[in-house]
Amino acid sequence: MVSPRWLWLALMTAACDKTETPDLPPAELYAEPVTVAGRWHGEIAGVAGDFVVDELAPMRYRGLFAADAIERRYVLNMTHVQIAGPDGERKASNLVEFTWQDGRGDRGAGWLLVNRDSSALTGSFGRGDGSNAGAGDWTFVREGPKADPPAAIAADGQR
Repeated sequence: MVSPRWLWLALMTAACDKTETPDLPPAELYAEPVTVAGRWHGEIAGVAGDFVVDELAPMRYRGLFAADAIERRYVLNMTHVQIAGPDGERKASNLVEFTWQDGRGDRGAGWLLVNRDSSALTGSFGRGDGSNAGAGDWTFVREGPKADPPAAIAADGQR
């Protein structure tokens, strides 16, 4: 029989262990690469708004969320996760990781999954360093047609 004291200690340790970053969902490759850049509408943790994603460089994006009815904005630094395809070559998956800040001192991290036809995003975010879940969920649908495939970016940064 396990002593009540040992059980209490184990439960308290598990409840207080916030140093572990929650696992990310598994990344997948689709037949057609997903498109992240564009305009999206939906909600973050129940707050509705618009989410605009601009490509900064291959596999790197900037996201801006502005709430519809309240004063809330988030700026995201986003990285498209690459995984090895059947041929061994690394390709863009359906998973995007990000860090965020609100300009008022609050920040954290999170992840987004893009669906197969690049028409919806779902994900999660966390507050504080190393936390990518627990603060709320993301649910967005694309506004209008998806963005054109990104043009190649030359070594000098010009398209």
